[in-house]
Amino acid sequence: MLILLSGCRNTTPPVRFYSLTPLPAGSGEIKDAGSTGPLSVGIGPVEILKSLDRPHIVTRTGPNRLKVDDFHRWAGSLYDDFLRVMTMNLVELLQTNRVAAYPWEDYFSPDYRIFMEVRRFDGNLGEYVVLDLTWTITGREAREALLVRRSLLKAPVGGMKYEALVAAKSALLADLSREIAREIKILNDSKEKGNPRN
Repeated sequence: MLILLSGCRNTTPPVRFYSLTPLPAGSGEIKDAGSTGPLSVGIGPVEILKSLDRPHIVTRTGPNRLKVDDFHRWAGSLYDDFLRVMTMNLVELLQTNRVAAYPWEDYFSPDYRIFMEVRRFDGNLGEYVVLDLTWTITGREAREALLVRRSLLKAPVGGMKYEALVAAKSALLADLSREIAREIKILNDSKEKGNPRN
């Protein structure tokens, strides 16, 4: 009996690992991004709060309280996963393979660069997740901001499991990617018509 009780006390749940999911192939919504050839876009750098960018998945249990779960973790880092999914989403939405995550190689000189400052990317199990950030689009030399925008996005979490939480976060990145792709399309169209957007 003592041996059995000791075994029960030492049993811990397995650690589970998760990753964000990009848009599926064939979901591109923005065609013909420019008549002079395919666009090139650089994603990053991205600033994410240190309280969120950690191996453990963080949930919010109150206005001023976060929960760090030891048994539910990111398969890599949240920063790398965020950049990977945003890059793949823009490849799909803009229909160009010339999208790279920061830092890119010296030979790559993107037409547009997107900087992001993430203030919130958390949520509650069974409730919702929130993505609150400011993003900036610059030109090739990053000397002037062509567009600065704040996005506050929210999505429901369809259940009490971490899979549902991560799926909702992936949906938020898809929505953000659509916003950014739409603005890049507008900027590029204006540039080709000789009417830079104010």
